[in-house]
Amino acid sequence: MGQFSVIRDVSISLQKIIKNNIPDLNKEKAICFESPAELDPLPETPPKLNLSIFLYQIAENSYLKNNNPEPWGLNDMIRPALMLDLYYLFTPYANDRETELIVLENILQLFHNNPVLKEDKLYGSLNESGNDEIRMIHNPLSFEEINKLWERFPNKPFKLSIAYMATPIRIPSEKTYEAHRITEKVIEIYRMEKKHETEEDIN
Repeated sequence: MGQFSVIRDVSISLQKIIKNNIPDLNKEKAICFESPAELDPLPETPPKLNLSIFLYQIAENSYLKNNNPEPWGLNDMIRPALMLDLYYLFTPYANDRETELIVLENILQLFHNNPVLKEDKLYGSLNESGNDEIRMIHNPLSFEEINKLWERFPNKPFKLSIAYMATPIRIPSEKTYEAHRITEKVIEIYRMEKKHETEEDIN
C-alpha cells in the first residue's frame, strides 16, 4: 500500500475550493463524490442544494509517460512517477433549475480565475507527493459523449453538468534499483612544452 492517497486528495481539494468560494455550497455534506446514479432524490421541502463531483475517468497522460528515472539516495534510482489525467463531472441538484444554473456559472468562474491549484489549495499529501501544481482544464463533452456518460446512470433524468480535467496528477513510484552514479569527476591538465624550431628543422 502506497504512502500517499493522491487521487482522493485531488477530489477533496476540489471539494474544499468550491466550498470556500461558493457560499451556497459551504454547508455540511452539500458537496459529495457520488455519481448521479447514487444520489437520492431531493425532498420537496425544505429547499436543498447538492453538488456531485463525480470522477468518471482516470487516464494515463501519454505526453508525460516517458519521463526519466530520478535519483534516490546515493546509489539508487527510482522509476518515473505514474502521470495521470482525472476527468470530473460537476452536477448540481436543486429544487429549481435557476439555482442549478447559478451554481454551474459559479464553478466555471471559479476555475477560470483559478486555473492552477497550488500551495494552500492542495489538500493532504499532494505537495509531499510532488503534485505542487494541478491544472483545471474545461473539458466540454460532445453530444454523443454526454449521452454515453448518462447511460451509466439508469433511470436517472439528464441533468445539465460541466466537465473538467485535472492534470497532471503524479503518483510516485516505489520501485527503486541500484545505479552507480558518477559523484566525482577528476580532470588532469598537462602543460605541453612548445617546441622551438631550429634552422635545421626549417630546411
